[in-house]
Amino acid sequence: MRLVRSVIVYIEPTPYIVALVDELRRNWDGSIEVYYIAVDVSQPWRLQLDNGQQRLLPRGLFASLRTLWRVLKRDRRQTIVHLAGWGNVVLLGALLIARSLAIPVAVESDMAVGRVDRSLLYWLKKLFYPFLFRLPSRFLPGGTPQVQYLARFGAKLDRMTVAQMTVDVCAIRRFCAGPAASVRCAARRRWGVTAAERVVLYVGRLEKDKGVHELLAAFAAAAATENSLRLVIVGDGTLRPRVEAVASSADSRVSYLGRLSGNDVLRAYLSADLLVLPSLFEPWGLVVNEAMACGLPVIVSDRVGCARDLVRPAETGLIVSSGCVSELASAICELTGDDAARRHMGQAAERLISHWTLQNEASNIISAWVEIAR
Repeated sequence: MRLVRSVIVYIEPTPYIVALVDELRRNWDGSIEVYYIAVDVSQPWRLQLDNGQQRLLPRGLFASLRTLWRVLKRDRRQTIVHLAGWGNVVLLGALLIARSLAIPVAVESDMAVGRVDRSLLYWLKKLFYPFLFRLPSRFLPGGTPQVQYLARFGAKLDRMTVAQMTVDVCAIRRFCAGPAASVRCAARRRWGVTAAERVVLYVGRLEKDKGVHELLAAFAAAAATENSLRLVIVGDGTLRPRVEAVASSADSRVSYLGRLSGNDVLRAYLSADLLVLPSLFEPWGLVVNEAMACGLPVIVSDRVGCARDLVRPAETGLIVSSGCVSELASAICELTGDDAARRHMGQAAERLISHWTLQNEASNIISAWVEIAR
């Protein structure tokens, strides 16, 4: 195959994106140029960009699109475009520019099929998306629910390559392969958690759509019947004052660690007994991949996008109805009350996620690039 330049446009640099780009560079024979629309959008990642091949687009819609036009017009017959979806106006503009220049485009999607929605927005999508979805040369859905979402709005299965969205599982497993028991004990001492407590961990933004209110209520119900429980919350967001207020109450069994990064996040996973992600809306949920790579079973809501691919009920974790406090409380009690079942699920979770590596995701993406570059 002829050498091809791949131009990638992402919303923002995150640890997951930067690691994926590095893996793509190691395996793609052509060149790769990466453009970000903004920095620190979802949270303050504070990552340094490689100015040589990773650039920040200028502020403003027209300035960004003008830059992309110039970039794509150069060597357009030797170029493919890779976009992180279509929901941002710059991404949509990049799609239109690329197709106007007859450049093939691969588009990622982490949007999953959820509950039946017959709102005005749904019907607008039903009208507009079949036309929009004719433009990409190839779709890269993150997993099974994302395939279903694209198909619902007119994308053909023969134009999809499942990316198997993930994190750097191999790096996480290398960290966990060290003295995990001593890391667990040290982390618990550092954060004031006793060895006897069973730790329910939440990692993510502290926002309403993450199910934080429901998690606090469910944990309170579970803790009323189970004396050895502790909820550890990691993250930041608009609900931080609420979490801090609960954690600071005299009889609270909730610990708030703030926002953690790097190996401290992995230490939090190793200090825990299970992860809970009770989101009301969650396109994917990469913290599930991370937790499973650390050998944790997971409890997720049925609105978490990765649930169908990664969470096998009673095997790698449990799935509960989003927004249902009683169901979530029962699931917490079920997993924390059975040490043997929890260990079995954690081991099964680690085995399953061992195949969802960043190398595998990069290989899937590159296979799509090869297909559209022909």
